[in-house]
Amino acid sequence: MIKFVKAGALTLSAITAVALLPTAAEAASPQSLCGAGYTIVKDGSRAIKTKSGEQLGVTYVLYSGRTGKNCAVTIKTKYVGKPSYTYVRLEVKKGPWDSDSGDFTRYAGPVYVSARHKCVSYWGNVSSPDGKKSAYGGRTKFDNCG
Repeated sequence: MIKFVKAGALTLSAITAVALLPTAAEAASPQSLCGAGYTIVKDGSRAIKTKSGEQLGVTYVLYSGRTGKNCAVTIKTKYVGKPSYTYVRLEVKKGPWDSDSGDFTRYAGPVYVSARHKCVSYWGNVSSPDGKKSAYGGRTKFDNCG
């Protein structure tokens, strides 16, 4: 009987520990993906929505004053854990750009461009695993010039 109680207590502890672990979506933050010193810029996030308004993800742009680089990521908010087309693009006005795309389970990116004292634009795309839904979002005008 005592062994059963101890086993039950151990099981309850294990269940509690598992319940406290972050989910895949919680574990992927823009700051954790871009790295130390990167912060989300003013107007630095855009919802990725279908034409009907369903949100499938968020695209973020961050900046590091230490490196002079911007970073962008697209993080899925729907279909997390299931491979589906996910895309992120970051572009410097009259300059270089970088992108990442593929059938990802959580996010696309991070991508980086040197942008000290330059303007950037960013956008992303998330599709459903079957490809029947597709959502776009971002800021196509150049801003955050710093």
